Amino acid sequence: MIPALTNGLLPPGRHPATMAEIEEIFVSAAPHAKHRKRIFRAFELYADMLGDILPRGTFWVNGGFCTYKQDPPHDIDLAVLIDPTLPLTDEDYEQLVPLLTLTQVQAHSPALWANRMQPMGGLVDSFLLVAGVIEQEEYWDATWSAVKGPDGELIPGAIKGYLEVSW
Repeated sequence: MIPALTNGLLPPGRHPATMAEIEEIFVSAAPHAKHRKRIFRAFELYADMLGDILPRGTFWVNGGFCTYKQDPPHDIDLAVLIDPTLPLTDEDYEQLVPLLTLTQVQAHSPALWANRMQPMGGLVDSFLLVAGVIEQEEYWDATWSAVKGPDGELIPGAIKGYLEVSW
């Protein structure tokens, strides 16, 4: 069960959730529900596509989507924890790449340059980590727990929670 928000934020910690709970709290009952519905639909499709490659895994779900703020969220932020015991092939990894947020992308022409590319038309911001690698988990836990102010700057000492969905 997703805990109640305080001042628009989840209480500190990682909170287990289901997709149905996320939809109820952060779409149906949230401000900007119509806008959030599009982001959530992208998340559902993204999860289906990832599930075609990974038979099991975990999402750490975060970002403005998991808050109630005055402005609508731009996207949903995900850390995708991959089970290191999965027998993934080179083809599996090749299918994963377009599902991840990429930075400093250049196509075959210098005119085709992007500082950042996000899957699902920019509605999902997704990063890959290996479950059980403590340094990676600690980094993303700290990143997902940080609180940004309206100006996008980190608020020193402020922490919030985020969600965990496993399949």
